Amino acid sequence: MERKIGSPCVLYDRACVGCLECEICDLDPNKVCDNCGKCIEMQDVASIKIDKIYMNPNEYEEK
Repeated sequence: MERKIGSPCVLYDRACVGCLECEICDLDPNKVCDNCGKCIEMQDVASIKIDKIYMNPNEYEEK
C-alpha cells in the first residue's frame, strides 16, 4: 500500500513520515505484509446449525 508523506499515520497520532513501519509483517519483521491473515486469530470457516426452515410464516410460533 502506498503511503503519502503528510497523510495521517495509521499507527501513531501524527502525520505520515514515510517510515513504512505500517508495512511490516506482525509475525516476521523481516517481511513486508502481504495480507495473508495469519496474524488474525480467526477460523477459516464459521458455521451455524439450522433446526428448521419455515416456508410458511403461519407455521412459526414465537415462544
